[in-house]
Amino acid sequence: MDESGTLQERLFDDLKRKIITCELRPGADVSEAMVAETYGLSKAPVRSALARLKEAGWLQSLPRRRHVVAPLTIKDVDEIYNARALIEPETARLAAGHVSKSYLQALNGACVRAYDLDDEEAKREFLLANSAFHVGIAKACGNSRLANMLGQLHEESLRVLYLSVSAVQRSEAWRTGHNSIMETLLNGDGEAAARETLEGIERSRASVLAVLQHNRDQFGITAK
Repeated sequence: MDESGTLQERLFDDLKRKIITCELRPGADVSEAMVAETYGLSKAPVRSALARLKEAGWLQSLPRRRHVVAPLTIKDVDEIYNARALIEPETARLAAGHVSKSYLQALNGACVRAYDLDDEEAKREFLLANSAFHVGIAKACGNSRLANMLGQLHEESLRVLYLSVSAVQRSEAWRTGHNSIMETLLNGDGEAAARETLEGIERSRASVLAVLQHNRDQFGITAK
């Protein structure tokens, strides 16, 4: 890869990370000039990175080479969770009996370590670890396309979760880990693994929607 390509890749990854973690919140302005000045780059890699972010759905274009971070609506959130509810339980069902205890413990280890739940960054670290746990199960399901689709959905889901945790003070329940689903996977009980996964998705949906609905004005979220 040439130097301009490397710069574009790094810029794309960093801007995407800022969008997902809500350092750049939904609706935030992102102009070519601002990005070029912030990163000390020429316009070529900036333009390429912004075009890729737009193509991937993270940005929307405006006149005069301006962009905004893609807005988030309640409908978007529901669609993300609906898609996860279709795909994620199936990946868990397929992975049951095909994952080792050591593999699951490694994935779960980052989820159960001590987090300071009064620290917003610690909450975000937990959410990343939790996402990696579920995507890690999908990677063991034997269907790479399902795993890739779920990985993309979890990136979208992370943005929703990062936004919601900024309005939540504590959640002791986060420390419980995934012992129940781990047991079903190790026992090879695919139906139970799928059921546990779906129940977790629906609990998350209910919690997130309650927070976002309550803070719609603060986050600039609309119904549609």
